[in-house]
Amino acid sequence: MKTPEKPKPPALANWLASKFINKALLEEFFGDLEEIYKDRIAVKGKFYAKCMYWVDTLHLMIGFTSFNLFKTQNNHTVMYKHYLLISGRNLLRNKVYSFINILGLAVGMGVCLTISQYVYFEWSFDRFHDNFQNTYRIVTNEIQGDEDHVYATSTFAIGPSAKETIPEIKQFVRIVMVGATVAGPDSIRPLNKEFLHMLFVDNTFLQVFDFPLKLGNKESVFDEKFNIVITEKTAHKYFGADDPIGKTLTVGGKWTTERNYTVSGVLEDLPINSHLQFEFLMPMESRPGAAIGSYTNSDAWEWDNIVTYVTIDEAADLEAVSKKLDRFIIQNRGKRNTHHHVVEKAVLQPIMDIHLKSGSLLHDYLVTSKGNIQNVRIFSVIALFILLIAWVNYINLSTARSMHRAKEVGIRKSIGAFRKQLIIQFMTEAVLINLTAALLAISIAFSALPILSGIVGRELSLSFLQMPVFWVSFSSVILLGSLLSGLYPAFVLSAFKPVNMLGSGKVVRSGSINLRRGLIVFQFLISLLLIAGTYLVYKQVTFMKNKELGIDMEKILVLKGPRVNLDEANLKSIMQAFKTKAAGYHSISDVTSSATVPGGRAVYGYNSFRKLGEPATQNQDGNLIWGGLNFPEVYDFEFLAGSSFTPEMSNGDGVVIINEEAVRVFGLGSPENAIQETLVRIKGNDVLRRYRVIGVVKNFHWHSLKDGHIPYIFSFSPGVKHFISFKMNLSNIPESLAHIEKTYKSFFPGNPFDYFFLDDAFNKQYQADVQFGNLFLAFTTLAIFIACIGLFALVSYSATLRIKEIGIRKVLGAGIANLMILLSKEYLVLLSIATVLAFPAILYWGGSWLENYAFRIDIGFDLFVIPASVLALASIITVSYRTYATAKANPVDSLRKE
Repeated sequence: MKTPEKPKPPALANWLASKFINKALLEEFFGDLEEIYKDRIAVKGKFYAKCMYWVDTLHLMIGFTSFNLFKTQNNHTVMYKHYLLISGRNLLRNKVYSFINILGLAVGMGVCLTISQYVYFEWSFDRFHDNFQNTYRIVTNEIQGDEDHVYATSTFAIGPSAKETIPEIKQFVRIVMVGATVAGPDSIRPLNKEFLHMLFVDNTFLQVFDFPLKLGNKESVFDEKFNIVITEKTAHKYFGADDPIGKTLTVGGKWTTERNYTVSGVLEDLPINSHLQFEFLMPMESRPGAAIGSYTNSDAWEWDNIVTYVTIDEAADLEAVSKKLDRFIIQNRGKRNTHHHVVEKAVLQPIMDIHLKSGSLLHDYLVTSKGNIQNVRIFSVIALFILLIAWVNYINLSTARSMHRAKEVGIRKSIGAFRKQLIIQFMTEAVLINLTAALLAISIAFSALPILSGIVGRELSLSFLQMPVFWVSFSSVILLGSLLSGLYPAFVLSAFKPVNMLGSGKVVRSGSINLRRGLIVFQFLISLLLIAGTYLVYKQVTFMKNKELGIDMEKILVLKGPRVNLDEANLKSIMQAFKTKAAGYHSISDVTSSATVPGGRAVYGYNSFRKLGEPATQNQDGNLIWGGLNFPEVYDFEFLAGSSFTPEMSNGDGVVIINEEAVRVFGLGSPENAIQETLVRIKGNDVLRRYRVIGVVKNFHWHSLKDGHIPYIFSFSPGVKHFISFKMNLSNIPESLAHIEKTYKSFFPGNPFDYFFLDDAFNKQYQADVQFGNLFLAFTTLAIFIACIGLFALVSYSATLRIKEIGIRKVLGAGIANLMILLSKEYLVLLSIATVLAFPAILYWGGSWLENYAFRIDIGFDLFVIPASVLALASIITVSYRTYATAKANPVDSLRKE
C-alpha cells in the first residue's frame, strides 16, 4: 500500500527564511512551524494553513535579531537603529524627492487597493451562502440549426423530478416572479396600492439559500398556503416599528383574486452582493394558475419560464449529473423538441458565476444587475500595470538621485564599509518608503472608495481589510515592491568605486541609462493603452447614443399605465376615452399605448413563429409586442409597404406590422410580397394564433446597439394599458404634465402618476458602458500622473548629468529655447517608440472589445493620434517645467559645480 505523501509547507517561505535566520536556529525554527502547519491542515485545510505559515514566517523573521544579512562585528541592535536613523535622515534631507517617491508609490498602491476592492466585490457575489460551491442554477441550452440560445429558465417539472431520481441532487428550489398589487393595513400606515414584483418559491428556499431570518421560524414560514415572508426594509415600510408577524398584506392582480397574506417571517436586509434581490416571498402553492391546475400534471414539462436551483453532492461528477438531466429532457420533451427540430440540454451554472457570466442569457428576469467578467479582468490588469508603473518610478527616482549620494557612498567605503552593509542601508530605505507608502495607500483607498461607489452605483467598503488573506497578500506586495524597487538602486549605488566617487574630475553615472529609458518607454506604452481604451469606450458609447435609431424618442413622455382599481369589463373604452381627452391638449400631438417601450422587455419576450404553410422546421424566434392605435405614428416608423392600424380594426382581426428582419427571417420575400401573408404563433406543438401582415417598416433599434436586428411583430391591441406614450411639445413641460396628471387621475383614481422621458430611459441601457468608461478615465488619469512623476525623475537625472554642458552652451550663446529642445528631444523619441509599440496592442485589444457590439465604430487613425497627442502634451508640460528651470539657471553656478 502506498504511503500517503506528507503535507509540505511552502518551499518559498522556507527558502526566504533561510536567507535571514541564523543557521544554528533554522532546525528549531522550521520544526515548530511545521508542527503548527500540520495541525492547521487537519482543522481548517491546506489553503488556510499555507497562508498562516507565511504570516508566522514573516513575523518570526522580523522578530529575530540574528539576520545573516545583517551580521557584522558590531552590536546588531545598534546597527539596526543606525540603518533606520540614516534612512530617516536621508528621507528628511531630500524632502521633495522623498515626497515624490512616497506619493508615487502610495497612489499606485492606493489605486491598486481600490480596484482590488471593486474586483473582490464583483467576485464575491453569492459566496456568502454556506453551500455556494455546490449550488447551481439549471439553465437551458436550445440549439436549432445555426441558432444557439441559452435561457436562464427551465421547466416546472425538472426540479422535483431530478431530486426524486438523481441521488447526487440533494435539494432543489423553484422561483417564479410575478407582478402584483400590494397594500398594507390602513390602520397602521395608510398606503396606496403599489404594483410590485414578488417571488413564488418552494418551501426549500431557505434551505438552499442562506438569507438569515430576523423574525420567524425557518422551518415553518412557508407551511401555510397564504403565508408571506418579507424583508426587514419592507416590514418597516408597511408596518413601521410594529411587530409584523401575524399581520396581513393585501395582494392581488390580474392573475388572482385579491386576498390577504399573513406575514410569517422577516428576513434581514439582503446583501448587495446577492444576485437575488426581492421584497416578498410567497409559497409556490399560491402561485398564479395553481387554483386551476396550471404547472401541474401533463403540462408541468411545458411551462418553461421557471428558474430552478439545485444543490449537488460535493463529490458528484457534474458532467454525469448534466447527462442525467438531459435524459430527463429527452424522455419528457423529446417529442416536442423533435417536432421543432430543437436539441435541448440542461447546463449547471454555479451560482457564484451568475453575476459575472450571465450577460448572454435570455429570460434572465431575476437578475436585475449583471456584472461583466471581461471588465473585471481588464481592471485587474490595470491595477497590476499601475502598481508596476509606481515601482518603476521608484527605481528611476532612486537612480536619478544616486549621483548626489556618490560621495556618501565613497566615504563609507573608504572607512571600511562593506558592500553588503551598503546594500542593507539602501534596502532599509526602500522598505521604509514602501511601508510609509502602504499606510498612505490605505488612506487613499478609503478616500477613493466613495467616488468609486458613486461611479458603479453600489455602496462599497474596504471589507477585505478584515480578512487574514488580504494582509498576507498586502505584506507580500510590500515585500515584493521593496525588493523590486530597491534591489537595483542598492546594487548600483553599492558598486561605485571610491576613487571615482571622491575624485573631482569624474562624473558618476549610476546604472544603465538605457534601462531607465526602457522603463520610461514601458510607462508611456501603458499610459497610451489606457488613454486609447478610454477614448475607444467614449467613442463607442457616443456612437450608440447618437446613431439614428429608426424610431423617434426625443419628444416622447411615457406614463406607466394603471394597475389597480380597474374596471376590466370597460377598460378598452375607458383607455380610448382617456387617450382622446389627453391628446386634445395643445402641446400633445399624439397618444398611444403599448405593452412595452423601446429599451424595455417585451411582455411575452421571444415567441416561435413561422409562415403559414411552412413545416415546423422553419420555426423562428420573434419579439411580439402589443401596440395600440397610432403606435407606429407616435414612434415615427418608416413604412416600406402596407399601412398602419386603423380605428376600424379590433383585437380579433389578428393584424400585425413587422420589420424588415422579420420579412427576411420568416421567408416572406420583399416587403411588398409580405403584405397579407400570414404568420402563425407556436406554443409547444400547437398553433396559438394566426396573424395577418398589414405593414412592413424599416429596421430600427428597439434595444441597445449591442444587439443585432431581430424580428419584431407588432400586434394591434387597442386596450393595452402597460405604457402610455405621449408625443408632445417640450416647450412647457410642467404645464403639459399637470394636464396629463389631472386627466389620468380622473380616469384611473388611486393609481400612482409614474412617468419618464423615453430617451433618458433608453440611454440607461448604456449605463454599464458609461460606468466602465468613467472608471477607465479615472484610472488612466492616475496612471498618467504617476508616469509623469517618473518622467520628471529621468529629466532631472539627465539635466544633472549635463549641467556643465548646459553652462558652456549658454556661455557660447545658446538660447533657452535651443537648450529646452536639446534636453527634451530624447523623450519625444521615447514617446515615438512607445506609440509604435502600442499600435498592434490597440488594434488587437480594441478590436476584441468592439466585437461585443453588433453595431460599432471602426478603428481609425484617430485612435492612435489622439492618445499619443494627449500623452505628448502631458509629457511636454512635465519636461518643459524641469528643462526650463535648468536652462534658465546661471551658467556660472553650473560651471562651478563638481
